[in-house]
Amino acid sequence: MYVLTHSTALPLAGNSISLDADVKDAWGLPPVRVTYKDHPDDMKTARFLLDRAMELLEAAGAIKKWELPLTETESSPHLLGTCRMGTDPKKSVIDTDHRAHDVANLFLCDGSSLVTSGRNQPTETIQALAFRAADRITALATKNEI
Repeated sequence: MYVLTHSTALPLAGNSISLDADVKDAWGLPPVRVTYKDHPDDMKTARFLLDRAMELLEAAGAIKKWELPLTETESSPHLLGTCRMGTDPKKSVIDTDHRAHDVANLFLCDGSSLVTSGRNQPTETIQALAFRAADRITALATKNEI
């Protein structure tokens, strides 16, 4: 039996997505650089959840159990919150229809509008937001507004 827990990824000011200034691809373009560090509270939450997972295995009667070491994220986490959704262009990047405040024909249909992952994987929420944005884009295009 395998027990997996999932927590949130709280924002840190130093986390970012940028273009790498030192590396170029075959076409001379810079690749994307992801700078990410786990928030200390996320590490505490992960420890709490891992302890509960071990308790669950114990309660289930596991004869042999072990846990992987708890370490900072080294793989690709779900990065969220880079383009906050809201009604005030001074405090957000996109409106509630996923339309950029500053570029009328730009809609962002990804996890960037989610400021946190909440209680679970964000994939289905991202899909729902993309479907909602598609409906809005269709309605605007039908009225020749984009």
